[in-house]
Amino acid sequence: MAFRSYCCYGRQNRLCHSTYHQNRTPRVVRIGYAGKRWWVIALSFFFALCFSVMALGPMWALWAPDWVSLVLIYWCLAVPMRVGVGVGWTMGLLLDVATFGLIGRLALTKALIAYIAQRFALRLRAFPVWQQACAVFLLLGMEALIITLLALMMGESDAGRPGRWVAVLIGAVLWPVIFIALRRMRRWARLP
Repeated sequence: MAFRSYCCYGRQNRLCHSTYHQNRTPRVVRIGYAGKRWWVIALSFFFALCFSVMALGPMWALWAPDWVSLVLIYWCLAVPMRVGVGVGWTMGLLLDVATFGLIGRLALTKALIAYIAQRFALRLRAFPVWQQACAVFLLLGMEALIITLLALMMGESDAGRPGRWVAVLIGAVLWPVIFIALRRMRRWARLP
């Protein structure tokens, strides 16, 4: 009668196979890292901040979408446990400082966008990209509405400019491209 042992998830194996398990060296896996490149998130926010601050001229500034909000929405949907309200608030403050705007105005709107995107992340991830673009349109429109209301309360002259709403529409149209590009970058970085 041959000696049998149960290993490898319940399969019956002979004695010679058990020597495989005795001589095998265990894999060492660093918990938390495991080959992931989390710096990709910070790099994408850096490029979004650079694109948002870049001087385009008076005509093209009307057509420029809010790159930071688009990247923030993507990362809040993709990794909601890593990117959330704190990252949104920080990026908003950095954008306020970089654009010499009222400190806290963009921080408030980015934190609100991050909260809503993080809150509905599982639902929005199940949608096809074109339905996600509709949700992004609503999020960007809400941000533009809050910025317009704050500008009206502060008495700014360009509070009701129509370019802000054109940028919202362009941001929603660009969402599929940004989604695909950032998803490829996320898969390359082996992020969840």
